[in-house]
Amino acid sequence: MPESEGHVGAPCDPAALIDSLPGMVYRCRADRAWTLDYVSAGALELTGYRPDELLASERRAYADLIIPMDRRAVEAAVETAVAAGQSFTVEYRIRDRAGRLKHVWEHGRLLGGEGNAAVLEGFVTDISPLRRAEHDLRERIKELELLYEVSSIAGDELTLDEALWQIADRIPRGYCYPREVAARIQLGDRVYTSSRFAADPCRQSAPINVGGRAAGVLEVCRIADSDVPCARYFLREEQEMLHVIAGRIGALAERAGMIDALRASERHARELYERLPIATVCWQQRGDTFVLVDHNRAAFTLSDGHVPAWVGRSLAELLPDRPELVDAMRTCVAGEGALRREVEIARPDRSAAIYVVSFGFVPPDLVLTHVVDVTRERHLERRFQEAQKMEVLGRMAAGVAHDFNNLLTVILSYTGMLEKSAAANKATGSDVADLEEIRKASERAAALTQQLLSFGRRDIVAPEVIDLGAKIDELRGMLVRLLGEERTLTISLAGAPCPVRIGPGHIDQLLVNLVINARDATRVGGRVVIATATLEAGDDDGVHLDLPPGPRVVMTVRDDGSGMDEATRARIFEPFFTTKPPGLGTGMGLAIVYGIVRQAGGAIVVDSQPGRGTTFRIYFPRDQEPLPRRPSKAPAPQPRAPGGETILLVEDSEPVRRLVLRVLGAAGYRVLTAADAAEALLICERSGGAIDLLVTDLVMPWTTGANLAQRIAARCPGLRVLFMSGSPERAMQAAAELDAAASFIAKPFTGEALVGLVRRILDGEPATA
Repeated sequence: MPESEGHVGAPCDPAALIDSLPGMVYRCRADRAWTLDYVSAGALELTGYRPDELLASERRAYADLIIPMDRRAVEAAVETAVAAGQSFTVEYRIRDRAGRLKHVWEHGRLLGGEGNAAVLEGFVTDISPLRRAEHDLRERIKELELLYEVSSIAGDELTLDEALWQIADRIPRGYCYPREVAARIQLGDRVYTSSRFAADPCRQSAPINVGGRAAGVLEVCRIADSDVPCARYFLREEQEMLHVIAGRIGALAERAGMIDALRASERHARELYERLPIATVCWQQRGDTFVLVDHNRAAFTLSDGHVPAWVGRSLAELLPDRPELVDAMRTCVAGEGALRREVEIARPDRSAAIYVVSFGFVPPDLVLTHVVDVTRERHLERRFQEAQKMEVLGRMAAGVAHDFNNLLTVILSYTGMLEKSAAANKATGSDVADLEEIRKASERAAALTQQLLSFGRRDIVAPEVIDLGAKIDELRGMLVRLLGEERTLTISLAGAPCPVRIGPGHIDQLLVNLVINARDATRVGGRVVIATATLEAGDDDGVHLDLPPGPRVVMTVRDDGSGMDEATRARIFEPFFTTKPPGLGTGMGLAIVYGIVRQAGGAIVVDSQPGRGTTFRIYFPRDQEPLPRRPSKAPAPQPRAPGGETILLVEDSEPVRRLVLRVLGAAGYRVLTAADAAEALLICERSGGAIDLLVTDLVMPWTTGANLAQRIAARCPGLRVLFMSGSPERAMQAAAELDAAASFIAKPFTGEALVGLVRRILDGEPATA
């Protein structure tokens, strides 16, 4: 070094330099007390003792400042270094004059000598700030690691219970003495603890808040068998950490509650979706196509289990012949509204099904469709419309029959009178033959009106229980003769009895009309099949019927004839409708069949297509309790001669009124006549109630025969009533509602039948004709 550079500063003072060091420089003997022979001024700051108090252990030996648990380690390090003649470095703790605990670092070496005579020198400095910083850093790292673990647990796909058990187990790791503490989390009525937890006064706690409300407490306690004093257990930083963890637990519980609520809402929505009784299918828009992505149970049922195989396929692929449905979906998406369409789709069995499809857009790209099978409803609507039409036609037919019956009553009665007169005068030749032809024509007309009443269900029969199968078997020969040798009849009967309640002779009429219809529809070599079967309650044989529930009997009449188109099939039950050439049919056959079936409480279904034949299926309620056998009729008593009784006749039809007056008058009765109810009541007043029998038409202007009978019966005790009507059903109903004894006679009737019936009524016998 140049001379000029060597004299830049003041002369170097080694003693001052040593005293300025942040620690204590020493020279000592290697005895048990480490007796100091030299110590620098830094000893005062380090130990709290002046150097002179430490020299030669004058007031205090330095070795006594070392805490007992560290002194043995220091002695061993020094002895090893002295024995090896090496330097040594050691860290330990001392307690200074003020009682403060300090971490110190010491580096020393052997100057000379051996054993206890050896001399050591070295440097001791206070590293407490460094160790505190290291401790704080370690604790902060432990806290961060614990908080990270808590956060990672909260982020795992665990339930709240699983997460809190793991958090309780990991909390002790964040403490200075992890093996000496245990944690407990109490959240509501649930408790989660780490191992060896027991309540102890030495503890830390922090409240757990969920949604701004106190929900529990987080607690860390000293374990029961710990040797660490309570005062040294917990640090302020650990309490702060506990509050942070409690906050994390509260947030986790709140998040878990929200997730549980969301999942419950999703489950509820899914369950509603699955349990919705309407078939629901979800489509996703992918470009110009709509792909099936989801469905509910009702859709599975409606599709007979096929819909899972359709997932992932487009609507255009599934229904290539229904482009209007794709257009409806596009319209729905474009307008973000709801649409409704009704479509008819062929089932695998080729039968047609009618569906109402509702479309709803769910942003951003989903379309929900609700599919409702309305096949049954549409069939019922059509059948209801047909039934309404038939009801109107039935009323019209009954009205026509009523007017015809009035005319026929006059014709038949006068014809009978003329025939008696001719017989009395012993007339011969064409006159008698002409009267016979008039009577036959009138009887044919009466039969026609009876058919009209049968169609309109206005005729009265006493139904009886019969075995349908046995009845068909009984009619087998007659039906074969009806078909002729050119056609084949096959009868297939159910093994079980088929009891039905129906009017006498109605099955005969029904089968004769159906078989004749089948014969006329088939060619030579054709085949007609008649079959019976029983159906249990709820089984409608695949047909939608407007019948009350219950077991049924079905009779099928099928032919392989020419069949019918839809327009013809819709009119076959109308009276006088026929497709046969003029003169070959009246058009009443199937109308009578319809009336018989409906009167028996049944239903009739027709399946027919051109060139594929026709099938009539007739459903009857299956009877459970057969009617008792009807007693045989006793011989009719001979009518007694009239005794001059008074009869009040009320009839708005003048020809019928004149006829009945003539017939009853000729029979020896006193007959009072009235054209309407008002006139009848006036006659009743004038006669003083001396009327034995009221003979009245049921249908009259301004009132009914039933109302008139009630008013006259109130003034004439013991009055008997005879209703005349072309509608026996109404007459019987009126007679049942009337307190007085009442009977009826159906139009058309003959004078002889009327006289005999009147006599039986006046004699007090049950009488109806």
